[in-house]
Order: sequence, then C-alpha cells, then structure tokens
Amino acid sequence: MISAFIFVAVLLVLGIGLRLSFSIFRWLYIPASVLAGMIGLLITQMDFSGTVNSHATAWVETLKGWPGFLIAVIFAGMLLERKPAPWRKSISRVGRQGLMVWVIVLGETAIGLIATLLLIKPFFDVPHSFGSLIETGFAGGHGTAAAMGQVFNHPTIQLESGLDLGILMATCGLLYGLISGIFWINIAVRRGWIEPKYSHRKNVESEKHRSTKELSSAPAGRPILGYARIGKETIDPLLLQVVWLAIAFGIGLGLQSLVTSSIGFIENFGDVGTTAVKGEEQLSQRLTLESIAGSFPLFIYTLFGGWIVRTTLNLLGRESVIDRDTINRLTSTAMDILIVAAITTLNITAVSTFIIPFAILFIFGAAWTGFCLMVLARRMLPVEHWFELGLINYGMSTGTTATGFVLLRLVDPELESGAAEDYALAAPLSSPFIGGGMITVAMPLLVLERVPLPVTAITVAMLVAVLVGIGQRWNRRTMSSQNLETTNNPIDNTHQ
Repeated sequence: MISAFIFVAVLLVLGIGLRLSFSIFRWLYIPASVLAGMIGLLITQMDFSGTVNSHATAWVETLKGWPGFLIAVIFAGMLLERKPAPWRKSISRVGRQGLMVWVIVLGETAIGLIATLLLIKPFFDVPHSFGSLIETGFAGGHGTAAAMGQVFNHPTIQLESGLDLGILMATCGLLYGLISGIFWINIAVRRGWIEPKYSHRKNVESEKHRSTKELSSAPAGRPILGYARIGKETIDPLLLQVVWLAIAFGIGLGLQSLVTSSIGFIENFGDVGTTAVKGEEQLSQRLTLESIAGSFPLFIYTLFGGWIVRTTLNLLGRESVIDRDTINRLTSTAMDILIVAAITTLNITAVSTFIIPFAILFIFGAAWTGFCLMVLARRMLPVEHWFELGLINYGMSTGTTATGFVLLRLVDPELESGAAEDYALAAPLSSPFIGGGMITVAMPLLVLERVPLPVTAITVAMLVAVLVGIGQRWNRRTMSSQNLETTNNPIDNTHQ
C-alpha cells in the first residue's frame, strides 16, 4: 500500500505539471487528478520489463479496492459537515432520483432488447438475453458481469461468451463514461447550466491564465483551509477533524455489519436451499433478505454515520467542535485520490467476441445514457442540481458510481449542490433490484427466454415510458408548489 500511495503521489505531481503547462487542459476543465489517472492507466498498460510490470500489477491490485473505500469516506463527511435538508423537500428529491435510476436502467434493458430484435437477431445467432448485456455491463459493472456469466451459461440461454461480453461492455462503458462525461460537462459550462451556481466558478476564467509561477505567489485572496476548534496543546486541530470523520466511518461499518448479520441470523431459522444449476443459484441468492441488505453499498451507512456523529455532538452542545471547512478539505482530498485510483485501474484487456453485435449494443446504450443526461434529467430531477445529479447517474449507468463522482468533482468540487446526498439516500430504492440486483438476474432466467422477444421489448419500453411520464409530472408539480410558496411569501423575497 505504501508503494501504491507513492505511485499515486508521483502521478498527481505529473498531473499538476501537465495542467499548469498546457492551457488546453484548463480550457477543458480537466483537473490534475484526472490527468494523473490517465497517466497511471497508460503506465499500467505499457509493456515494460518484468520487474516494472510486476510492480505495476501490484499497484493496480492495491488501488482497485480504494474507490469503494474512499467513496464511503466522502459520504461520511457529507452530513458531518452540514445539516441535512428539510425532510419534506428531501423526500421529494430522493423519490425523483430513485425514479430516474429506474428509468435509466430499465431503459438500458429496453433499448438492448429492441436493438437485438431489429438489428442483431436477423443476422446473428444469439439468444434473447443478449440484449441485457447493456444493463449487465453499463449499470452493473464488472462485478455484475462476473455473476451474470453463470446466468448466461444456463441451459436455457447458452451464451457461453456472456462473461467475456459482459466484462468487455463494463470496460468500454467505463472508458466511454469518463470521456463522454467530460464532453457533456464542457457543453453544460458553455451553456451556463452550472457556471453561476458555485463560488469556485468565479475563479474559472482567471485560472485559465495561471502559470507555473503562481505556485509561489502571494496567498492574498485565497480561501481559508479551516479553523482550529481546539488548542494545539491538547491535540492537533486537523487530527481532531480526522477523528470525527473516522468515527463517522466506523459507525457506518458497524451499521452495515449489524444489518447484514441480523438479517442473516433471522434467515438461519429457515432453509433457503440451492439448486444444481449455477444460473438459478445466482437468482436464489439475490432473492434472500441478506443479499438485499448486503447490496446496499457502504457509503449509504457511512452517510448516516456522519449524521449520527453530528447529531450526538449537537445534543451535547458541542457541535462547534466540527469544522466544516476542514472536513470539506479532507473529503476533497479523498475525492482526488479516488479519481486517480479509479482511472488507473480501468481494465481494458477484456476479450472481445461478437464484435459487430456488441458494437450495436454499445452504440444504442451510449445514445440512451446521453439522452437520459441531457434531456430526461432536466425534466425529472430537481431543478436546483439536475445536471450535477445527472452526472452521478451518468457515471453509474456507464460503469461505476466512482465514475459518476469523478465527473461530479469537475463541476462541484466542494459537493455543495446536494446531489451526492440525494444519490446516496435514493440508492436503496434501486440497488437491490436493478443494475445487478434480483431483477437483473431474473429477467434472462424467467422472462427473456420464455416470452417472445417482441412482447418483452415492447412491455419494458412501455414501462419506461410510463415512468418517464410519472417523473415529469412529479417534477412539474413540485416546481409549481415551490413557485406557489414563493408567491405566498413576498416578505421573504424582499429581504432576500
């Protein structure tokens, strides 16, 4: 781990040098952490001598586990550094976000089935379940692709290369999501969708003209990194904030262990049983309460861990010992390291088969995710941060949540928008079911190979259309009620 951390540090120095030396990177709003990750990916993929390759392989294996851990650290600090939004408004935002995830993921399934029906099956001998590869690789990621490999090998499906295709789809989705996400961000910035919202954007234009000389310039006008909340003779003030963050993270770990072990204990009273066929075993495993609870990522629990720490200190009259600026700096540091680790460990060596039908699915999936970000997100997500929340969904729907936060970091480095909290709170509404959950596994086994493909494709497409209609109406009603509240409170508007 020490050598991997030094490797990341060197990559970050190289990334800083590139950003300060070439104005194109500042013009494209590409931070040093993204450049560092790209350099790391290039290094880990190059064919060096045996010693260098062995070190690179060891670094990649170490860094692979960092994104999930670092996301949990970031979420531990969210409600620790700020008070949560009022529950009434929060429930509405979380509900719309949860609905949006269902639209995106079910839409990937629908468009994959339609592409298979119209463009692939007339020319290639593939099972109906071939169309589910978009959801398997894009929304599910590499872990889901590995599990679905057993499902695709089921006697009713017989897609022996399903594992390879799923891994390839996940890998291509990661690369596509990152590159295309930066492209969409540049469009959004130039259209003014995100520029006026956050204080850090005020310095964007001046940052474009910075040079390496400013590394040693006077600190006038630069933001304060934090304030001491305790005397240094007692404990270093920075370490105190690390302690609060660590306790919030530890509470999250404890909550996750408590929930999963409690449900596992309850289920031990019954005999779930397994089947002899591996594909059906994957389905039975995902239908247990323990697997549903276990599908909730750690960052959901650490989010509540931060809330528990803040609430406890508030009840004790000691909330002032939390320094928001310092916690924010710590989580921002975790975000930068996460970006480097996530990009460096991208796997681009997957074996490609069925290249033409695979390419058709990939193009359809890419078009759908872009449509969801640029069109549906604006109409379904909260107006105050629709693009920021859409970026997290975009990363999730093309690879991993870590990719989504890489993109969010480009437009909201301080995580001020509230999009990250909405995403985390809405995750339980979808993660046990779609994008690698029980519905993902059940569809090929119980539906796709047993029901005519046109019927399934049309049914899922109609369901997506209905959900889109509900989401748009929900969003309009929420905006109307907010406008009505504003109209009924003219005094507040005057003071503002």
